[in-house]
Amino acid sequence: MSPLNRRDMMQMSTVCGVGAMLTQAGSAEPPASAGASADETNGAPIRTRMFWTWDHSTEWALNRPGAHTHGSCNEYGRSTDSFVRDYTALLTWCGRNGINAVVVWGLLRDCHGGLESAKRLCDVAARENVRLLCGVGLNAYGGVYYEGDSPHNLERHLERHPELSAVDADGRPLSFTIDLDGKKTPITTTGQPGPRGFYQACPSRRENQDFLAESLAWLFANLPLGGVQIETGDTGICQCQRCRDRRQHSSADFSWLSWEDMGLMYPLATGAVRAVAPDAWIVCETYSHPQPYDGPDKPPRFGDAMPAWAAAELARFPPGVFVQWVADYFMKNGAVTAAWTAAGRVPDTDHRHVMRSHLATSWFGNRGELAVDWLANLVQRSIASGCEGISLFGEVSPFHAGAELNYLALSDYGGPQNPGADLDSFLRRVAAPLLGGTDQARDFLRYARLVGDRPRIPAALPEMYSRLHTLPPEAARRWCWLANQLASFVE
Repeated sequence: MSPLNRRDMMQMSTVCGVGAMLTQAGSAEPPASAGASADETNGAPIRTRMFWTWDHSTEWALNRPGAHTHGSCNEYGRSTDSFVRDYTALLTWCGRNGINAVVVWGLLRDCHGGLESAKRLCDVAARENVRLLCGVGLNAYGGVYYEGDSPHNLERHLERHPELSAVDADGRPLSFTIDLDGKKTPITTTGQPGPRGFYQACPSRRENQDFLAESLAWLFANLPLGGVQIETGDTGICQCQRCRDRRQHSSADFSWLSWEDMGLMYPLATGAVRAVAPDAWIVCETYSHPQPYDGPDKPPRFGDAMPAWAAAELARFPPGVFVQWVADYFMKNGAVTAAWTAAGRVPDTDHRHVMRSHLATSWFGNRGELAVDWLANLVQRSIASGCEGISLFGEVSPFHAGAELNYLALSDYGGPQNPGADLDSFLRRVAAPLLGGTDQARDFLRYARLVGDRPRIPAALPEMYSRLHTLPPEAARRWCWLANQLASFVE
């Protein structure tokens, strides 16, 4: 089937009409069982495991240049072949280790093959029974086609229709770049493509809503994806008069994100997807934690607790979608903080709830560091809070022992062999065979924690290196990785 273009979509009067036409045209849909976990039938508390990735920071095909180790919305610096090989390796590993879904932000870019590369990855995902999810920004983060000369790219859409851009409180377009220090620089030029940054659309404009629905219909008509992860944006919201009149709880000056925008846009997006691919997984980002917020009213920020009034917006999320929460600021040094109380349970709604974390990333520690003990804490509390899914960053190759063990812990915790997400059980059953025995596995974790006590690292290194000749080759390689990582912190 040849790709359907935006003009094809514009000729259809409703999203439901789009869905009917595409089904008749033979649009491929993932089977209902795609990405289903065996845990769904045996009562294990964690039924869904996801990897979250940016294309520009994913590096599973080693010894190739161009990967980034930090950031979002970065340019892509690797080749098309590297992109396909990175995600082929990642999806294959997931299929063989019980990870159900992989979210890719930047899935569609001209510079790494666009639709054709994505189709190749859909084939790999289907072969491995893993759901490939496209990260889609509804008002921000590039839209359906993240970067390139596509009618389904948000930047191109706003270049054609600048009057549809989101604006700040002074009426200026809300498009900008952010440096590593958090400094914003307005984007005042356009190009093909423009500078990588944040281009944002007004969610109240019907034209943008139609653009979104048409783009999502096109996406699922042309790719046999397992689903999408959708977001409305967390880098500032539109402050035009339409948006101010519509919202009841957003600051009139500035807000990073809006629950009311989620309540508006997620039903629209879900309807567009389900009209074409009714079995697709739809993950709706909240940027928030389910802990009730009972302090003074303030604009919500990434990772904040959930204000009481947000429950009405959550109730607007369509039945059956995944609601994704964020644990980051309710953990400290790997431990759950006292701020995450028994009241911090997910609401009793007709949704599936996923907790995600930036553990072992440059956003929240060190990229690829060992986090199996912290992850155990996260999964235990997430289970107690009513979550059925866990999402973790999956950008680092499991050649790096810290990432490998984290990924295996994600696969194990809350599953049939370890329903309580017990750390010691994981160390004995999973880590010990990889590290030379149970005592070695416990020592491995103990040494890894020296990153937080760096004056002790020099004395520990001879102890670690002296073990290598006593271990099987692969166990020695993993120990060498940890010793070298710790040595890199010695000044």
